[in-house]
Amino acid sequence: MSPEDVPQSPPQRTDSDAGAPDARCPFCGETATAPWCQTCDEAGSDYCVRMCQACGTAFLWPAPSEAALTSAYASDYYGAGDTKFNPKVERFRDCFSKFRARNLTRGLVAGARILDVGCGDGRLLRTIQRVGQYELHGIELPGRAAERAAGTPGIQLHLGTLKATQLSTSAFDLITLVHVYEHLPDPRDTLDRLANLVRPGGRLFLAFPNIASWQARAFRGNWFHLDPPRHLSLVPPSVVIAYLESKGCRLLNERHLCLEQNTYGWIQSILNSCDLHRNFLYERLKRNRSYVPDRGPGTVAMHAAAAGFVLVPALFLDCAAAAAQAGATVELTFERTTIT
Repeated sequence: MSPEDVPQSPPQRTDSDAGAPDARCPFCGETATAPWCQTCDEAGSDYCVRMCQACGTAFLWPAPSEAALTSAYASDYYGAGDTKFNPKVERFRDCFSKFRARNLTRGLVAGARILDVGCGDGRLLRTIQRVGQYELHGIELPGRAAERAAGTPGIQLHLGTLKATQLSTSAFDLITLVHVYEHLPDPRDTLDRLANLVRPGGRLFLAFPNIASWQARAFRGNWFHLDPPRHLSLVPPSVVIAYLESKGCRLLNERHLCLEQNTYGWIQSILNSCDLHRNFLYERLKRNRSYVPDRGPGTVAMHAAAAGFVLVPALFLDCAAAAAQAGATVELTFERTTIT
């Protein structure tokens, strides 16, 4: 997904600057933060992840530069061709997208207004279009993904950021934010804006990586869902829930089992722990052959074989983590009850 905005890079600092005002938590504003892990992106650039001692939000420090973010969201990020992944993976994703679309639209009347923030190539909105008659809106930054979404009839695409898009208060029956929240530079302001856009009785759905998960704790810098520099901050689910409840939203459901995201998170995190090239198999699934081009089919086959070997244990771990409310990603569904 694309970021909502591109933050400016602050001056480089060392860990001795932990209490500096501009090292504050992007969610609660607390300046008491501590190093949590070191990590790197696919290009080998190093990043420090700090954690807020007050609310537990993890964030990249220093913030990525504009150049780093532009490079991270280059065309390779969106995959080759007309889809992000190869056709077999896309069919697998379609099954989860259809399941999610049916769950999200349950109880909505024909003509209900739906907004997908960070809609990417429009996959979720296209799937919703197939399960009911709704007024569909999407927000996405200009680029390859937006071009794919714009090619779908029936989707009103708003190019730009959530902050810059002019939308009426209490305008939508359903708003979705699916693996976009972690990309945004102002996580608290985003929740304020989303709460204001949902009508009373409407629903808000968020899916994002869980920094309090077993995977995050086990793998830290090698965790697949850390995804530097694109994931700017990871707010704990409990903090998101408490904040939205203070804004007049009632939690309807908290789901930690997501086989689409979490099981692969175990697999790729293990591979990242054993290979210097971060997310190598994932990039090949996106048909990104420009990433480490000198590593041929044999290396891909070796990674695929390792993935198959750990698949069953990963499934068991995923189910156990979900039962403990510690899944690698979390899905939260809220109902707007009051206007604050």
